Amino acid sequence: MNFVPEPGLEKTFRDPAGSVAISRSGVLRSVIHDHAAETLDFLATPLAARLTAQGHLIASEVLRSDEDGLLLSHPRIPFISYPSEWPPALWGAAAELTLNLCTELVEQGWILKDATPLNVLFTGTRPIFVDLLSIRRIEPAHPIWFAYGQFVRTFLLPLLAHTQLGWRLQTAQTWRDGIEPEELYAALSWSHRLRFPARTFITLPTLLGRMMKSMPGSIKPRTSADAEMTRGVLLKTLSSLRSAIERTAPAPRSSNWSAYAESATHYSAEAHAEKRQFVADALARCAPRHVLDVGSNTGNYARLAAAAGANVVAIDQDTRALELLYAQSRQAGHNILPLCVDLAFPTPATGWQNRESSSFLARCEDHFDTVLMLAVLHHLLLSSQIPLGPIAELCVRITSCNLILEWVPPSDPKFIEVLRGREAIYGHITEAAFRQAFAPHFQILRESTLSNGRILFHMQKRPANGING
Repeated sequence: MNFVPEPGLEKTFRDPAGSVAISRSGVLRSVIHDHAAETLDFLATPLAARLTAQGHLIASEVLRSDEDGLLLSHPRIPFISYPSEWPPALWGAAAELTLNLCTELVEQGWILKDATPLNVLFTGTRPIFVDLLSIRRIEPAHPIWFAYGQFVRTFLLPLLAHTQLGWRLQTAQTWRDGIEPEELYAALSWSHRLRFPARTFITLPTLLGRMMKSMPGSIKPRTSADAEMTRGVLLKTLSSLRSAIERTAPAPRSSNWSAYAESATHYSAEAHAEKRQFVADALARCAPRHVLDVGSNTGNYARLAAAAGANVVAIDQDTRALELLYAQSRQAGHNILPLCVDLAFPTPATGWQNRESSSFLARCEDHFDTVLMLAVLHHLLLSSQIPLGPIAELCVRITSCNLILEWVPPSDPKFIEVLRGREAIYGHITEAAFRQAFAPHFQILRESTLSNGRILFHMQKRPANGING
């Protein structure tokens, strides 16, 4: 097997039982000898086969099993995403999968030894549990789910902080071990502290923790000699957590951008139809496999790309717009992954030596054959203050072939709105300057001026060694 680890995300190493190396084509997992037999035993169960067939658990192929341990191969998820990029609905879906998976495991004598959002990836809106080595046999004498605290800190409390306090889930990259109950207790009002689930998962643990500090000795974990009782206690624990997650899910709300497509006055029905037809024709012409929709809003054009047969990653800064896109995509079965990413300030590489989690831009390279940037350019130019040249260079980096772009002229109402009286500073931003900045990198296959004056372009990336004729 010709396997070259992917730069920036070569290995995971925090699990003592094994490690993972990732390439463009697949994933290799090595398991140390002491844990190989248990892993093979689980993979041989009907439960493992069923979970894999249902798409809840990553598929595994045994490549080698010997005295050195075990080597497994897994399929590559189309696009790796991280919890700090997920809108709340994806957090809820990942939590639900984790609890449902653990419930099925417990019923068959297995359990998850850890429970963190990092164990889950998404294909479109569908969560997949990828940490095979997290699965182990139940210890009948211990009716305690040892991953309980980790699930609460990394799933439940971040969602509670988001719904009750408005803390952004995008800061989760700084919460690798989650949020402690004491942190939220201090921030919550008494009325919130006394409501479920905060009462159970924040207030009581905080107050009990204070009591324990003043008490000598320690509390020993409860044990049981009854395997059936152990299973019952574990299932009740998982049910309680499921109820808490359901109560924590944020209610759908509108935002300035979540109704943008329906309320935009600068687009007539005619201009909308022209734009939609141009994008649909461009997608049909390039037949994309992997599409990045930048500034997707609620996903009108992401859905066009998905209907053309592409795997779509849709990014936007508006969480509520992404929540609507998630709900619509899940209901319709569209292969769209909505992520909360700001292209002007994208997710950085993080972790040990910045090599555990790769940056968003590194994950984009050589992945997307088509990028949609519709009504985005003027926001990058004026709101994020990125010059035309660097924007063109970024587009070169994130698409391997096609760029479908919308130019918003300085006379456009939205351009003027974002400009906010700074004409003297941005007077150099013209259509001619735009064409000049992109010409060294892209050739125009087709362009169309809409009835509202905006211009749509279908561009193709020029070869790296020079400009085409």
